[in-house]
Amino acid sequence: MMDKRRIVIETLREHGELNITKLAKLTGIHFSILEKIIVELAEQGVVEEKRYGRLRIVRLKTSYL
Repeated sequence: MMDKRRIVIETLREHGELNITKLAKLTGIHFSILEKIIVELAEQGVVEEKRYGRLRIVRLKTSYL
């Protein structure tokens, strides 16, 4: 089975920017697990997250596209 982090990266590579709810639906990863993965990937410099009030948008950093 593919690592969940890899699934998130590949989904973002395919779709570009996504809000976390949409990313959870596309990947099939539970929201709470996905939040932890996003934090992990952000700390590693793979993704960046923007917040617009309650809306959270995630995208790959340009070096990972």
